[in-house]
Amino acid sequence: MRSQTRPHRSRPGAPAPWPTVAVTVLAVVLSACSGILPTPEPTPRPVTVTVTDRDTGDPIAGAEVRAANGSATTAADGAAVVVGLAGSAVRAVATGYDEGTGTVPENGDLGLQLRNNTVVGTVRDETGAPVAQARVFVEGQGTGVRTADDGTYTLVGVPESGNLVFKAAGYRLGVIPIGASHEVDVTLPMFVARALYAPSAVFEASGRLDEMLNLIDQTETNAMVIDVKDTGGWVYYTTDLPDVQASGAVMSAPVFDLEELLPALKARGIYTIARMVVMKDNTLAAARPDLAVLNTQTGGPWTDWNGGMWLDPGNPGVAEYVADIAADLAAQGFDEVQLDYIRFYSDGPYELAQTNLPHTQSFRLPTIQRVMRVISDRLAWTRTFLAADVFPIAFIATDDQGIGQRPEVIMPYVDYFSPMVYPSHYYPGVFDIAEPNEHPYEMINQTLQIMNAEAAGYPLRIRPWLQDFGYGGFRAYNASDIRAEMQAAADNGTAGWMIWNASAQFTTDALGPPVDGENYAIVTTADGCTTSGPAPSPSP
Repeated sequence: MRSQTRPHRSRPGAPAPWPTVAVTVLAVVLSACSGILPTPEPTPRPVTVTVTDRDTGDPIAGAEVRAANGSATTAADGAAVVVGLAGSAVRAVATGYDEGTGTVPENGDLGLQLRNNTVVGTVRDETGAPVAQARVFVEGQGTGVRTADDGTYTLVGVPESGNLVFKAAGYRLGVIPIGASHEVDVTLPMFVARALYAPSAVFEASGRLDEMLNLIDQTETNAMVIDVKDTGGWVYYTTDLPDVQASGAVMSAPVFDLEELLPALKARGIYTIARMVVMKDNTLAAARPDLAVLNTQTGGPWTDWNGGMWLDPGNPGVAEYVADIAADLAAQGFDEVQLDYIRFYSDGPYELAQTNLPHTQSFRLPTIQRVMRVISDRLAWTRTFLAADVFPIAFIATDDQGIGQRPEVIMPYVDYFSPMVYPSHYYPGVFDIAEPNEHPYEMINQTLQIMNAEAAGYPLRIRPWLQDFGYGGFRAYNASDIRAEMQAAADNGTAGWMIWNASAQFTTDALGPPVDGENYAIVTTADGCTTSGPAPSPSP
């Protein structure tokens, strides 16, 4: 018998089963309460970015365009396609230009204009000859480029304001305010410094400075080598360098105020050279024996026959101490910093001396080289030139003579190479000359010929120290002797000379009359003109 049960049928108008009703009602209620309808997720879109030169409007090919979803390189028309969300950041980077930024628009494409930060040009001297290996840099940036053999240069990263500096040994310094032009050809007139030595007595004794300034006004001399740190380690000016203050090297009564002295000398057209004694330093050696050459018997600082203490160039911290002072002197405004006693100790009981590294040439040379490199790195991209005084014998002989000086460790790091070519200091028989003191021209001529050959390829100039004194049992030099020294220097193409007399009592008859146009001034315009007023202020 079949079932009498029939399929269930909903009556017309009957309510739907409860789950369906609940979901529908919930959706309506939520919608009514919130008033928000679901929105689609944002979708990244392709956008064409065109990169152009801000000043010329020319397209920039090879720029890298970076977006959140990747990067692309612009073609010849300056365009590249990247993908990004509307409002997301886009950056364009191109060599020789400032970075450009923008955002992906809601619709359409994007254009980015980049500022050209490249300056190109040629550096020449007043005759039109190219100046090779001149440093060209933005003041304050700490790096730059050198000119090619034809004097050309390309410098990128140039800001919209500041100073361009053009620096080459043997030429006046150029400090040119940055302008709108991206092509700056510069003329650097040659400069020959003829300097007198100025020890502390010149500034301490009444009337001595005026006497020297009058002598400079009345003669061919146009530069001063000013003692700023002596063999005792004393620093002659006020400085806030922490290590110098901690060592006790700052004098309670400084010899001079550089903020007054340097502007006064520059106003007279005097080229200023700061002479600092480096490794012979009683003050720092006593305060910091860990930096000194030590005595193996006492354990304290080693002393030479005159009681002088020496820093050990191989001890960590010595190079940095010296470099800090050199950089401070540059910041004070000296045109040049000259390193004296940039060598290992001498003239004492060698058998009692102990250094951080073995005292052999294979260690001495790289040690002095590192000291030179550390100092050079601090001064290279500043307005201030770097010089080093050296013993000629270490450059005539085939070894370092025990002091760590050789061409390869000094010459690559200086602008001016300053040998102390005093004929009285040569041993009899050097260059087959029995009495060197009686042959000033011959001794200096042959020495400089050797040094010119050693200096080939380096962007330096030689400027020697000349003798105006008597040494030991040798007679004092007269005007004829000094002029012979000067002639030897001129015949070997030196960038001038410096005259040493420890008490600054000079043989005035040896000095020629003033030379028109040879007072020192910084070049402040691209055509090589100098200014008698203040030079452009240093860039921050």
